[in-house]
Parts: sequence; structure tokens; C-alpha cells
Amino acid sequence: MTQPTVIINQHRQTALIVAASGKKLLVIKLGKGKLTVTASSAEEIRQQGYTVSDYSPKQAALSYLQHGAGVSARAHKILEKIANSECSANLKLI
Repeated sequence: MTQPTVIINQHRQTALIVAASGKKLLVIKLGKGKLTVTASSAEEIRQQGYTVSDYSPKQAALSYLQHGAGVSARAHKILEKIANSECSANLKLI
């Protein structure tokens, strides 16, 4: 299982890498609409200007669960698992 990791870009937009699926990373990006799980390659994430943040994945998950526009069922399940875990280490994008 991939260690959940918070990433942030130059516009201070955050996202949470929640798992790996083949060569893709499953990501929940904080945005204006409903939060969903999307698949992106590490290269796509880098091209969007994201870098690893020191912010706690558990704290991010708790915050994301309160998102005003809602959270998809799949994202909600994953975020609850992270919020209730002891995850603290960060994933390194290579």
C-alpha cells in the first residue's frame, strides 16, 4: 500500500496521493467541485507543479472530509481510512 502523501503546487492548491494503481497514482485534489479520486502519473503531477508537502495526511484527510461541495463515495471511504490511521511518513516522488 502506498503511504498517503500531501502534495502542493505553486498556487497553494493541495492534493492527497492515496494509493498506487499500476504506473498511476490515485489522487484526491482539493478544488471547487465534489472531491473525487483520479489517476495521474508521477510525471503528470510534476508537470502540474506539485511537490511533496510536510503537511500531515491525516489532517488533510480530516479537512477534505469536511469539503463543502461534497466528497464522492470512493473518496470518502479512502479519506476515512486515512483519517483513522496512524499514517505520518511522506511518499517521495522520483
